[in-house]
Amino acid sequence: MSNCSPTNRVRSHLTPGLGDLDTLVSNFFAPARAVAASTGWGGAASVYEADNQFHLELDAPGVSAEQVDLQVENGQLTVTLDRPQPEDRRFAYNERRFGKVARTLELPDTVDAETIEANLTNGVLHVTIAKRPETQPRRIDVRQN
Repeated sequence: MSNCSPTNRVRSHLTPGLGDLDTLVSNFFAPARAVAASTGWGGAASVYEADNQFHLELDAPGVSAEQVDLQVENGQLTVTLDRPQPEDRRFAYNERRFGKVARTLELPDTVDAETIEANLTNGVLHVTIAKRPETQPRRIDVRQN
């Protein structure tokens, strides 16, 4: 009964088109736990699919656009956030964490890496990646003779 885990039960109900999303999410969040543990802050993230695109939202409080680096290489998107510690402060008490956080996302074959766009608004980095047109569902017109 090892295949009866809650995760396997959920995956068994996913439509075939959601397989890429499932893989995308699994590959994205697995290394993040180690990054968060090593730096103290992890840039909490969510990944969702809508309108023939994948969307990645990453919490980036206190980070400016200049402190965000996005790189695409070998089918992977790496997002690096750098929240430097203010040099002019001697903290009496501080719970905030500083430093670099890097997250790597394995891109599925269905995406067009040339379409990646990123916006930073109100401390949230939003990355949009379109699916390749040939991988999107399309309707076939039926002609009547």
